[in-house]
Formats: sequence, structure tokens, C-alpha cells
Amino acid sequence: MSRTAQRFQAGLRATVLLLAACGGMKLALAAPSATILPSETAGAVAAHYDPTVFGPSATADKEAERIVKAWKGEPLTLPWTTLTLDMIVKHKGSPTRSARGLALTHVAMHDAWQLAPDDISRKVAVSTAASKVLAYWFTAEEHGFDRILAAVLQQSGITPAQAVKGLAVGSEVAQRVIARGESDGAARGWNGVRLQWYGEGRYYGPGTWVPTPPYFYYPPDEPFAPTWKTWVLENPGQLRPAPPAFGSERFLKDLKEVVDVQKNLTPEQLRIAKFWVDGSGSVTPPGHWNQIGQELVRKHKLGEAQTARLFAMLNVALADTFIAVWEAKYHYWTARPITMAKTVLGVELKPAILTPPFPSYVSGHAAFSGAGARILGAVFPQEAGSVDAMAVEAATSRMYGGIHYRHDNEDGLLLGRSVANVVLKKLNQ
Repeated sequence: MSRTAQRFQAGLRATVLLLAACGGMKLALAAPSATILPSETAGAVAAHYDPTVFGPSATADKEAERIVKAWKGEPLTLPWTTLTLDMIVKHKGSPTRSARGLALTHVAMHDAWQLAPDDISRKVAVSTAASKVLAYWFTAEEHGFDRILAAVLQQSGITPAQAVKGLAVGSEVAQRVIARGESDGAARGWNGVRLQWYGEGRYYGPGTWVPTPPYFYYPPDEPFAPTWKTWVLENPGQLRPAPPAFGSERFLKDLKEVVDVQKNLTPEQLRIAKFWVDGSGSVTPPGHWNQIGQELVRKHKLGEAQTARLFAMLNVALADTFIAVWEAKYHYWTARPITMAKTVLGVELKPAILTPPFPSYVSGHAAFSGAGARILGAVFPQEAGSVDAMAVEAATSRMYGGIHYRHDNEDGLLLGRSVANVVLKKLNQ
């Protein structure tokens, strides 16, 4: 058991928790009683409620005020999604780790909502589960979430007696989700600062990846992700596509296209490339699709249960898409356009945006977008055309940026959609 998990269990015995407060359309969502992770009736340790443990905090009071205000007009999970995205920005989370963390957080909120016995308990359970998983994820602010919860409790008027049932449910769900996080394989090779990896077992050959200018980062990002535990896919390579062969007609055509686009890049193409870049210090690509989901929930006034289910499905799909994409990247080890332009065409390519430090095929942005649009389009069928157009633009932006071939983007879109289809099928049984 990790030190973080040990701190979590100890904290359950003397921690401040709890929150408060707070449909209409037909959706392709599973029955309200279904949880994502198997539920357990024993083993939960109810946290002792004491609002003085961590003391007041101006930052916590401000965050609590925002949460309580948001609950007056939107589902109770939504401001916690906003807080999660704010944490990703603040801590400069990577797209890979953010996809994982968003899934853990939203599965916790979903399952807590399903298992809580009444409205007040549901508010407390969702908030407890979210705060504990966020503390597990953002360890530098572990007790900051406790302060936020204490402030929310004071501002919303839920008493300790009213909080008992929800606290027990939220704590038990958080334990199960954190246990899942401890066993998903994401800690392999990770020392909290960088990945420790030296190229064991990788493929070398014509057209294979090498570090790219201007920084030549190494090792490549998340080389162990293909071994991470998936949520709904039977294995990470279950839906793996195949790139054009090195030197083939399609490969050369797509390579020349990237070079030509960069030579003749229009202001509009550059705008699109930069809009979808979602780099360090942003909400990241999976976070971007959570923001789109939030906008649609508010626009269509989605109900409490449907919103919890939507974001659980969305983030499970994005997490499994990330793993499937990285499995393909480290199966084929395809080189980036900046490398192939020089070695194959003798051209010095200058991409409009920075080339990421990992293999090319398939595009992660394209796959995230394909998955996100498919889930949102299934829940909001009247928006399907709009979100699919966004996904296509996001995928194409990577070619405009000079960092992906057309086949990276097209196959990435298809892979993300395929993962989302599996999620929609399995989580709606």
C-alpha cells in the first residue's frame, strides 16, 4: 500500500468532510442503480466529523462559496468537475495523468450518488468521495480539500447528524476507487518527477521514432501506459488500428501533405491548431471535452442522475482511449513528421506547434475527441452533428500544427469512437 493510501485511511478517522446542496430529457444511460465499480457493504470507516480540525481558510471559503452558489442552478457533481479542472490547470497536469484522474474522480462521484439513500446523504456522499479522490490525486493539497468541505458544510447548513449516512457511503466509495488507482499500474516507473525508463524492448527500424527538436526530450511520455488496467476494454490492444507501411504510397502522400500545409499555413489554420493544442497549464484535451460536456449539461438542464452518469461514462471512455492510443503508439513506434520530412524528403520541417515527445501513430487529440464526441452525441443526440464537427476540427488541428499525419488523425478519430461505443454498450446494460 502506498504512503498516500495509508494517509487516506488514517485521515478517515479524524477528517472534516461533507457538503451540501444542492431532467428532463430521455437519455441513453444505464439504470440509476448501476455502479461502475462493484459495491461493497462492509469495510467502510466513517470519518469523524469535526469542523475545527483543519481550521478556517480564505481560499477554502471562496471555493465553497462558488460550489454552493453553483448548486442553486446546476447538478451537484458539476462544480466538483470544475474544481478538478482547475486543479489540472494549477498543477500543470499532463493529458495522460489527467485522463486517469478524471475517470477516478467521476466514477467515485457517480457511485456515491447511486449508493446514497436520500437527497442530503447523496450530497454528502458525492462530495466526500470527490474530495478524497482529489486528495489522493493532488497530494500537495491533500488537506486543502478537507478545508473546502468544512467551509461548504458551514455555508450550506448540513449538520453532523444529517451527514452520517452520506459520509459513510462516500468514504467507502473513495476507498474502493483509490484501491483501484493503487492497482491500475500507473505507478510503474514513476518516481513523482519523471519516468525511469531506458528503452528496454522497444522496436528499432526504418521510420521509427527518435527524440525530436528543439528539446529532444527523452524518455518518451508514459511508455508503460499500454500495461495500465482498462475500465471497459478487455485489453489495451483490443481495437488497435494499423498505420500505412513506411515508404508506402499512402505514407508518402500524407508526409508530403504535412510539409505542404506547413509551407502554406493560413491564419485560420494556425488559429485552429493553437485553439486545440491544450498544452501544459491548460485543462488538457480530456479536460477540454469535460468543459464541452459541462456546457451541454447547462444548456439542456440535465438532471442530477443523468449528469453523474454522463461524466462517469465520458471520463471512463477518455481514460480507456488514452490507454488504447498509447498501446498503439508503443506497438508501432512511428516517427513524427519533423523526423521523416528530413530523412525521407530532405526537408527541414518547422511545425507551427511543439512536437510532443512520443511516437506519432495514432493521434491522442484525435482519439480523445472521437471518444468525447461520441459519448456526448449519444446523450445529446440533437448536438451530435455539432460535437462531431468539433472532433474532426480537433483532429485536423494536429496536421495544421505540423505534428501528425492525416492517417494519424483519421485513425485516431475512429479508435476513440470505437472505445466510446464499447463504453456505451457495457455501461448501459
